[in-house]
Amino acid sequence: MSIIYRLIPLINLDKNIQLKVLRIRNEEYIRKWMFTENEINEEEHFKWIEKLIDDNKQFHLIIIGEKDQAFGAVNLKNIDRKNKIAEIGFYKTQNINEKGLMTKSLSAVINYSFNILCMEKIYSEVIEDNEKSIKIHKKLLFVNEGFLRSHKIINEKRIGVYLFGLLKDEWEKNKKKINIRSDLIVEIENV
Repeated sequence: MSIIYRLIPLINLDKNIQLKVLRIRNEEYIRKWMFTENEINEEEHFKWIEKLIDDNKQFHLIIIGEKDQAFGAVNLKNIDRKNKIAEIGFYKTQNINEKGLMTKSLSAVINYSFNILCMEKIYSEVIEDNEKSIKIHKKLLFVNEGFLRSHKIINEKRIGVYLFGLLKDEWEKNKKKINIRSDLIVEIENV
């Protein structure tokens, strides 16, 4: 039996689920790998969601399981339709141990980005030492395009940032080689 997850825009979810997303964003493990390390309060969270409503350069898809449980997010931002590029980001709560969920969710968004939004390149920035994120990028065929040394200050410490990129033709040519769980179904809704 397949397990179905839905990717639903954050702006389309009710307030209770949006609050669950806030709790995930504030998990210590998640904040550790974000460029904004501060804990986010409700007011900041809902102001951010309000800004998303009219912003056509980004969207945040929340991974929803059965019983409207929020498990994480995949987002596209800095969508540049002229240059056909977008930046991808993601996070998943540590309260679920569903192996392959991020890989499957990211694959769905990558396909959507290339085939529906007509992007030609997706890129990402990853904080050094975030081995899980680096591993997922490599598994999903992203190429390490560089490393920005001592690039950001997080928790009063200078850290480096890896730059990853994925071209549409690389994805189309090689995506069948990726080992993705077939018993997980991830559907994108209402984008």
